[in-house]
Amino acid sequence: AITYKKSDLGAILQSVIALLDTQAVLCNVQLQLELQADISEIVCSEMHLKQLFINLIKNAMEAIPKDGQIKMIASLQGNMIRVRTQDNGCGIPEERLKQLGEPFYTTKEKGTGLGLMMCFKIVEAHKGTMSIQSQVGYGTTIDVFLPTHENGENILP
Repeated sequence: AITYKKSDLGAILQSVIALLDTQAVLCNVQLQLELQADISEIVCSEMHLKQLFINLIKNAMEAIPKDGQIKMIASLQGNMIRVRTQDNGCGIPEERLKQLGEPFYTTKEKGTGLGLMMCFKIVEAHKGTMSIQSQVGYGTTIDVFLPTHENGENILP
């Protein structure tokens, strides 16, 4: 069972960036976090959201051949918080985009295809949505929409 409580989303995102910063430097990738609004309180499972964003950033790092940039931008979009993860990696072909999130579908040599499936499940459990846009040669943008505290009251047990 997932335990939901009020948490500071900005602090969650900052801890994820801090955790992955050393790995990013080793991969020659620059990690940036931009908080565009006061998005401090969200009703969530902190552990699961950390898992979600760690997975998205690690996937982005693996898709960047050299001199990469990954930007996370958190903003308010109506009664939802959007956390956008943008990278300048190799991109994903359109025909493969449709299959992302399916169990055991992977584009990685040693991947299981379970990482993105778990991301979709975590977002769904938080009554949110996730969308992926990508262009080969230009990179990928993943938008995670999560209900704001006022909107997400109903997910508390």
